[in-house]
Amino acid sequence: MVAAILAVAIAAMVYVTKDFITTILLSFFFAYILYPVYSHLSRLTKRKHISALLSLSIVFLAFFVFVLTVLSALSTELANLTATQDALNETAADFINQTADSFFDRTKVFTDDNAPPILAPFIGDTIDDAKGRIGMILKVPVSKLLPEILPRLTTIVTELVDWIAKHLPIMMAQLGVAILLTYYLLVDGAESVEEFLRLMPERALIRRFLAELNSIYNSLFNVYLINSLLTGLIAAVGFRLLGVPYPYLWGMITAVFALIPMIGAGAVYFPVALYFLFIEDYTKVVAVLLFGTIFLNIIPENITRPTLAKAGAAIHPAITLLAFAAPLFVIGFMGVIVGPALYGFVLAAYRTRLHIMEEEAGVMVTPLGGPKPSPKSSFLSTEGLRRLGRKARSFISWLTRGRL
Repeated sequence: MVAAILAVAIAAMVYVTKDFITTILLSFFFAYILYPVYSHLSRLTKRKHISALLSLSIVFLAFFVFVLTVLSALSTELANLTATQDALNETAADFINQTADSFFDRTKVFTDDNAPPILAPFIGDTIDDAKGRIGMILKVPVSKLLPEILPRLTTIVTELVDWIAKHLPIMMAQLGVAILLTYYLLVDGAESVEEFLRLMPERALIRRFLAELNSIYNSLFNVYLINSLLTGLIAAVGFRLLGVPYPYLWGMITAVFALIPMIGAGAVYFPVALYFLFIEDYTKVVAVLLFGTIFLNIIPENITRPTLAKAGAAIHPAITLLAFAAPLFVIGFMGVIVGPALYGFVLAAYRTRLHIMEEEAGVMVTPLGGPKPSPKSSFLSTEGLRRLGRKARSFISWLTRGRL
């Protein structure tokens, strides 16, 4: 009866907090990411609460700088667009007319050379008629098109404002909960884990599992985050030297895209190269592509990330790719956090189980994060290896029978 009541209470608790599940996950994620910074500040200040506030202030400062940079770029571009609207309209109209005329002229030449003699006059008249009709449409001033465009833009903006107004209360509540929960996790997180361990049986086993989990999460989260920040910093400096407009803004955006597998920094420097291609600055096109390929792809993926990953657990690249990429297509952007968390949890359980099997088989176990054993100490006896093989077969049979 007690167990049933407790299960119902837990289910009800999960139900009433379902709108904050994402907020809670984000709080745990931010607390884990900020904990190294908090630990360093705590050693300097000797005060937990001040260290937690300073750690959170770093996040708010980074977000505030990003928002100010975006707003500054938008205001500058809008001012330039307003000042040169007539020139832009004239340039765009000339470009469109020239492109259309060139297309129809080439099409007519092609049909005259390749179409059957009987059909050639008919096709030529059709092309001339289409060219005249489209030319009349292209000559319509932009001011006459605005009455058609503005109502649609107004509708889109109104719907966006309505959505923000509708969801603003819950978004503000979620933001407040996330801030407070992250703060308390930083201050009391370590003590809470120790208290949790005191309540658990098999404390040594749970500690081993948590040590594996921390090492794996360090490789999946901290390494990726630090690598993306370094990539964004390199991008900002490189774009500044190459003369790219708003280099610091593009550096911040590069840091964000560097977190996304299979997309990465290429989603930023390829459009930048296309921009220089459009304005016919071919030297900068080649420079941006070389810089992006070498400094934003090859070096971060093959030098920076492996160097940072030495402090954590070794994880196969295929598992890392699945952990970050697959959940994106199922639950959206939150998959970047939820996916590695789930994969890391299962991988930690698997490695803990292997650790237990090796201990039971009498095989020397490498301490977590310690030096590798010598070849002689890795194989104590043939009997130990036989016991390990029997344990492995038993474990695989246990999994295939569906007892996991």
